[in-house]
Order: sequence, then structure tokens, then C-alpha cells
Amino acid sequence: MLNPAARAARKESPLPVTLRDRRAWIWFACAALAFVAGVWLRVWQLHSQVLIDDEWHSVRMLIGADAKTIATHFGYADYCIPLTLYYRWLYDHGALSEWQMHLPLVLAGIATLLVLPWLLRDRLAWPVRAVWVALLAVSPLLVYLSRTARPYALDCLLAFVAIIAFERWERGKRVGWAVTYVLATVAAAWLHLLTIVFTLWPFLWFGLPALRDAWRRLPRELVRIVALALATVAGLALVLVPPLVGDWRAMAAKAGAGSVEGETLYRALLMVFGISSPALLGVMTIVLALGIRRVWTRDRRFAAYVLSLSVAGVVTVALSHAAWVQHALTLVRYSLPVVPFVLLFVAEGLVFVVSQLRLPLAACAASVLAMVGLVAAGPIPRYYYYPNQLMGHALFQLDYAPDKNPYATLLDLGPVPQFYRDLASRPPGSITLIETPSRLISNYVPDVWYQAIHRQNVKYALAAPVCGGEADEFPYTATGTAFRRVARLGDLLDGATWGGDYLVLRLTRWSVPPGLEQGWPDMEACAAKVRARLGEPVYRDGQIVVFKLAGNSVSLSPAGGRGRKARQVSSARR
Repeated sequence: MLNPAARAARKESPLPVTLRDRRAWIWFACAALAFVAGVWLRVWQLHSQVLIDDEWHSVRMLIGADAKTIATHFGYADYCIPLTLYYRWLYDHGALSEWQMHLPLVLAGIATLLVLPWLLRDRLAWPVRAVWVALLAVSPLLVYLSRTARPYALDCLLAFVAIIAFERWERGKRVGWAVTYVLATVAAAWLHLLTIVFTLWPFLWFGLPALRDAWRRLPRELVRIVALALATVAGLALVLVPPLVGDWRAMAAKAGAGSVEGETLYRALLMVFGISSPALLGVMTIVLALGIRRVWTRDRRFAAYVLSLSVAGVVTVALSHAAWVQHALTLVRYSLPVVPFVLLFVAEGLVFVVSQLRLPLAACAASVLAMVGLVAAGPIPRYYYYPNQLMGHALFQLDYAPDKNPYATLLDLGPVPQFYRDLASRPPGSITLIETPSRLISNYVPDVWYQAIHRQNVKYALAAPVCGGEADEFPYTATGTAFRRVARLGDLLDGATWGGDYLVLRLTRWSVPPGLEQGWPDMEACAAKVRARLGEPVYRDGQIVVFKLAGNSVSLSPAGGRGRKARQVSSARR
């Protein structure tokens, strides 16, 4: 039999609610299709992605620290303690690679598409579940975080589980939900401390009425909540007290460093919806409001719980003045547990709109078209090309509107080496370049623009100790890594190729905006050392020097001086 919430949903909408109704299979098929699309978006080219920006925080920490040090410090350059411990274990076994670092997060991102709708299966009709899965699947924000070696995809999943588990425990009094809540809350907080502003809110929401009622009858409900609170505090203390005691100054240094403004909130809302158009934002806001009203009418208790948690949590994050929170992406990452609920309300609103078509097949088709339109209006089509090994670059992720993204507005790419333009005539992905130096911070990586031109694979080489290592991302002496996208220049000079066809030396500093300070080796001296081992370069201009690596099957005409055009003769696909 249908529960009261499901019966109310069925009465309100002509669309099917359960799979016992044969019409619901249309929506089940749509949900399955959305799930497949979501998995594809999360795994396509993931094996070839280059670690960039904050993904290096954990690597730098684990190379110079043992497990005890990792577990008892936050670090000024924020790293995730449990992920770094996992990475350290991989490092100790010589298995630390880009794929292994991404694996827990992409699994969490995929699990989100299954677990979240399952948790609310008794509250949502199949049309809403199907549209919600689709919104979660194609959300540019959730796709990006699932592909990033940072904790956000995991803490989003765990925080949502905790929030719903508490409500289900309070409603049904089953011990299993209480245990789930404690484990999920503790794990989420260990991954990212700010999740507690969302996961601890249920104690206020349900605890205050229990405290009020305790004076009028036996305080049984209050005792249960207090017991759960004590178990939660004990778990949080176990994982958080050691780093808080051992590294309080690092945590304090990150407080009060940022400030949320009106523009931050506006751009954060655009990011949650996965769009950049103000006009489309207006439409999405109307749909969101319809969804909130629909849920409020059907299940006011649940709607009030979610809305209060969302508002209180986001306000608390804003008032924390955490470092970089003035950027929309940072605010959204720190408020990530709210995002699935926003998309849920949007799904409710969209189902209300398409239900006016009456026919389930037509309504499902309209929903699919709406999802396609959202993807087309978002950032994904701009960077899901092959090959693109820098999908996490700030050019794509800091802001979805190019005219508001400083990595686009402050760009001065300068003249593009003819070598890169000539490579564009070869089949995409058929040639592999190894570039050095390798400072993989968005401000210093021109390859995101160059790769869009030449469409070839890119790897990087550590310049140290051959040419100095000031610009490298981690020590060349690290022994436990199995990175496939980062090589060592010294190995290349000794005859290794690391799957590369050409070694590209960057002669000049480059940054967005131009002129940022950074360590940079004497690349003319470096080029002389490389030439002594690999022979004459096959291309040279004022920006790069290119050397052919032994054993590759691609030929270029010999370099004839600065600015000489390069010409490809033959190539084998790699």
C-alpha cells in the first residue's frame, strides 16, 4: 500500500507514483538513461586528467609527513585528512597515481545518483525521482567535484545521508538510522569540517521541541536525542580533537579571511543551477519556487526541516568568513549539502509544469528536452572535447560566465607557437607532448588554451634536478608515486620516453594575469643541457624549444632558427 505522502502525491498529480503502475516504467527508463549519462560525464577522460591546483595539497603533505602527522594537522594549505591518509598508504606501496586519487570521489559521485533518490523513495513520486536523478546527473558542479581529487563529492553524499538519516530516525525511531547518522556525520566532518553546520542542525530543529515538551510529559524523546548527541560528539571528538589541538593556528589563520557579498550569492545560485544566463536564472527561480510550494503543500514538516537547514547552514558558512569564501565556487563547495535539496525542489517544480501535458510519455519527453537545454546552456559543452586533460582548470570552473571569469577576462595568451598550430593537422590525441617546467596551478598553465588548439595529449616533466626545481609541484625525489601524467626530466635525458613524442621546454614565464611572481629556472641553460643529451631541437621560437624523444614515430623538419615553421611528416596514433 502507498504511504500517506505517496498517496497525496498521486492525488495531486496525474503522473504515476509506483512501478506497479505500468506508466511509471516510462519514468524509470528516463531515470536509468539519466544515470548512464551521469556516469559517462563523470568518467569520460578521467584516466588522463592532470592534477591541478588544490589537488596537489595532499600530495605535498604526504611526501614529507607520516600518518600521525597527517592525522593531527589541518595544514595551512588545506588538505583532507582521511583522503591524505589513504593517499599516504598508496604512496607507501608505490601506487599513488592520478586514477587512484580520483577513484573514491568518482565512486561517491556515482553513488549519489543512486543513494539520494533511494533515501527519499517513500516521499517522491517516480516522475520527481527521475527528474531529480537527471538534474543530479548533469549538474556541472556535481560532475566537476566528482572528477576532482578533493573531498567534496564524498562529503556531499555523506552529509545528505546524515541529514535524512536523522529525520528518518526521529520519525521512525529505528536504531539503524541513528547509527547511520552518527557514522555519516563524523565521516563528513572529518572530510570537511564545515559540514557540521548542516549535519548538526537536526539537533536544534528536533531537540528544541523535545526540550519544550519534556516539561509537560516524560522526557523520553529528549533523552533519546541527548543520547544521540553524546554519541555524535564522541565520534567527532575522536577525529577532530587531535588536529584542532595540534594545529589550531592553521585553522584560525583561515578564519576571517573572506567575505560573502551580494554578487557572491548571485553567482553561487547560478552555479548551483549550472547556468550563466540571468534570464534563465529567473525561469529556474520560478520553477524552484513552484517546487518548494508543491513540497510544502504535500509534506510541510519535511519542507520546513530542509528549508531551515539550508538557510541556517548557508548563513553560518557566510558568517564564518572562511578564506576565499568571497568566490562563488568556494561558497558553493562549503554549502554543498544544500545543492541536492535545491535540485530536488527544482525537480518538483518541473514535474508540476510538465504534468500539465497529462500524457506521461509527453511529460517525460518534455523533461528530457529541459535537461538537454540545461546542459546546452551550461559550461559543459565548452570543455567536454577530446582531448582535454585539464577540465578542472579554473577557466572552466571558477565561474560559468566567461565575461565574469578572471581567467578569461585577464588572459593575455600572446602569440601561439606555430608548433602547436601545426599539430592541429594531426588526428586528435595521436601525439603526446611532455612539457616542462610543471607548475600546475591554474594561474601558470597555458596548456588549457594551447590544447584546445593543437588537440594532442599533454604530460609534464619535473625540471629538478637537471634544471632547478623552483617551479615543480612536488619533489623529484618522491619515490612512492606512479603518476602517468608527470615524469622526470632526468629520466627523459637518460632515454626514457614516458609515452611522449616530444619534450617541450618553456623558455619564458607565463601567468594569468601577466606578471605574477613565480620561481622559474634558467631555461636557456636548461635547453643547452637537454640539447647535449637529446641532440638538436626540432623546433624553436621565442617561447618554446621542442626536442624529439627517442623511439617516437613522429617527425618534424629540423629547427631553422627562431620562428621557423614546423612541419609534421608522419604519425602513429597513441
